[in-house]
Amino acid sequence: MEDLSVLLVLLVGVTALFAGTLGGITGMSTGIMALPVLAFAFGVREAVPIVTVAMLFNMTSRTIANRDYINYRVVFWYCLGAVPAAAIGGIVFANAPAEILARGLGVFLLALVAWRHMPIAQMASMPLRAFTAVGVGQGFFSAIFGGAGPFGAHFFLSYGLRRNAFVGTVAVGTFFVNVTKATVYGSFSLLDADLLIAAAAVGLIMAAGAYVGAYIVKRVSDNAFKVIVEAVMVLSGVVLLIQGAR
Repeated sequence: MEDLSVLLVLLVGVTALFAGTLGGITGMSTGIMALPVLAFAFGVREAVPIVTVAMLFNMTSRTIANRDYINYRVVFWYCLGAVPAAAIGGIVFANAPAEILARGLGVFLLALVAWRHMPIAQMASMPLRAFTAVGVGQGFFSAIFGGAGPFGAHFFLSYGLRRNAFVGTVAVGTFFVNVTKATVYGSFSLLDADLLIAAAAVGLIMAAGAYVGAYIVKRVSDNAFKVIVEAVMVLSGVVLLIQGAR
């Protein structure tokens, strides 16, 4: 951490604030938005654990803010698949080469944009128990790539969760997944004291961003933010592909 320049620290801080704000509005993409800059500042293998711990702050604030709207039945069936899958994904992440992780993360970000426009992502209904399968996919990908919110978002929306119910329910499920991921990363010595300090700083900034997002959520159209999210994801994916090829 001592090697970080003042400019890079500012870039990380601004990115964390933007990602937290965006997540406060859309209920997703906080970690994905922050990952490319954190990967540039710390390295891919360090960035994912930092995002994981930082998101605990963000998810806690979202949970508290939306506690009256959370659907705990969805949380239960989701975590039934997501928690064990996140543990397996964490083990895979800890043992995968860094350059492969960078390229994989780049491809994953681009694939998420494509996923949002596929017919299955626009499904009309979602049975409750099917959230276990959604949890398996999202928990595993989240552990390897740091976040997979857009993958599962359509299923939560298809079940009928909207606004506060969507943000709060996703936040609780993601919290338990991140606790699992952080435990696995820690067991492989991927979280030292310096990274924990960085994660706490990033997490507090993200939490502040969540409140900013709550303030402006009604002032910007959903379509405008969808375009912003997808544009940043495409750009991030291309940058990570380039980094991974070096």
